[in-house]
Amino acid sequence: MTATPRVIALAAIVTLLRSPVAVAQANPCALLTSAEATRHIARGKPTYNETPEATQMRGGVLCEYPYGGQVGVWNSSNDLEAFLKNFRADKFPRQPVAGVGDRAWIMFPVPENQYKDRVAYIAAYVGQKVVTVVLNAHDGAADGPMGQVCRGDQSRLKPDEREDCKKILNDKSETQESLKPAVIELAKLVVQKVRAGK
Repeated sequence: MTATPRVIALAAIVTLLRSPVAVAQANPCALLTSAEATRHIARGKPTYNETPEATQMRGGVLCEYPYGGQVGVWNSSNDLEAFLKNFRADKFPRQPVAGVGDRAWIMFPVPENQYKDRVAYIAAYVGQKVVTVVLNAHDGAADGPMGQVCRGDQSRLKPDEREDCKKILNDKSETQESLKPAVIELAKLVVQKVRAGK
C-alpha cells in the first residue's frame, strides 16, 4: 500500500491517541471544562457562549478561548521557542515561577500597538512537553467611552445613569502584571491535567 498524505495523517492521529499526554496535545481545548474556562479565563466577563478552537501549530497545538486566553501544549522547548521567535516574543524578560510543573517561567510581552492584547504568558515544563497558558488583560469600562462620559458633567445624566456611573468608574482595566496570580493558578490546573493524561 502506498503511503498517501491521508494515510500518513490517519496513522499520526492513531499514534497520538495512544499516549495519554498526546490526547491533550491533540486538543488542548479538552483540558478545561466549560466551567473551569469561564472561571479562570473569562474571570467574570461574559463569554457570549463562544467556544474555544484548537489550532495545530508546528510542534504544538493551541486552544484559543475567544473571551480572553489560550492554552497550548508543545512537543518540546525548541518548538515553543521557534513559535515565540516567529511572533517576535522570544526576547522579552522571563521570570522564574516556582511550583508549576517541573519548572516554569512567566513573561509580559509588550504589545506592538494599542490594538494588540496585553497578556501574561507562562510556560511550564512537564517532562519533555511544554504547557503554555496565556491570559489577556481585560479592558475596563472606566477606560472606555462610558468612562469618559461618567468622568464628565453628570448633571445632564438621568439619576439611574449617574448610579450606573459608579459601577462603570469602578470597572478598571487589568494590567498584564496583575494577571500573574490568575495565570499561575490556571497553569497549575492545566499542568495537573496534562500529567494525569486528561
